[in-house]
Amino acid sequence: MNLRQLKIFLTVCESGSMSKAAKKLYMTQPSISQTISELEQELNVKLFERMSKKLLLTYGGEVLHKYSKRILALVEEAQSTLFDISNLKAGKLRIGASTTVGTYLLPEIISKFSEKYKDIQIFFTIDNTAVIEKQILDNAIDIGIVEGPLHSKEIVIEPFIDDELYVVCSKNHKWAAKKVIQPEEIEKEDLIIREKGSGTREVFETTMSMHNLKYKIKHVLNNTEAIKKAVESNIGISVISSIALKEELKKDKLVKIQIEDINFKRKFNVIYHKDKYPSPLFNEFLRHLKEFHDIFYKE
Repeated sequence: MNLRQLKIFLTVCESGSMSKAAKKLYMTQPSISQTISELEQELNVKLFERMSKKLLLTYGGEVLHKYSKRILALVEEAQSTLFDISNLKAGKLRIGASTTVGTYLLPEIISKFSEKYKDIQIFFTIDNTAVIEKQILDNAIDIGIVEGPLHSKEIVIEPFIDDELYVVCSKNHKWAAKKVIQPEEIEKEDLIIREKGSGTREVFETTMSMHNLKYKIKHVLNNTEAIKKAVESNIGISVISSIALKEELKKDKLVKIQIEDINFKRKFNVIYHKDKYPSPLFNEFLRHLKEFHDIFYKE
């Protein structure tokens, strides 16, 4: 039993005769009769009876009539929904972002996309880079935006925007007055830093290792806002994304410190699985990210 047979059967039911169904479907009457006969043989059920030159449904025919209407209606609904998806009038997208991007950039990215595509459902999750990378590999999300190094060869990496980590201290810290320090000075300070798996921490540790510098971790927090508050209270120093520090530096709540000849630079990357099917919605969101990139650098 296939959809063509069901469509012919339903047309015969609605037309009341095989000849009328043949005209409606631009087929010959023998072809209609043969299809109905094949259906009856496949199902081992008589579907129609002829009484007083009228074509009437048997009980088996009535049952198949109900199912045929439901099946063909579902097919039509599926076609309509898929048409909407292909034309970006419907769909679902799962986005993952590492903490800095997710907190300070992703809400605006999603908001602007939703303004253009109001009926698209967007689900997003925020976690550290290692978790987002694993979710991409597990197909738990479609696209990720992350700030740290990646380790899987199964992932496609596209540069998004540049970022720099700033060393920051409280305005009451001894560094606040001079704002430039020698590299070895950081070794003596209490450091407040993100958890392992965080892109921020990995960039910091890699850069420090490259310059053969030691550091003393005093507190580990998985929340950038909590780290900023702790630094503001002069509990320790930290390294935080420039994107996350705009308000604090503008209002002089925190002080940016330059380490002589050392910078903590990195890229935010858009990532997805190399085997991911690039649906129209997927491609449109990637295009939207490129548009956001251009606006970001204009600002």
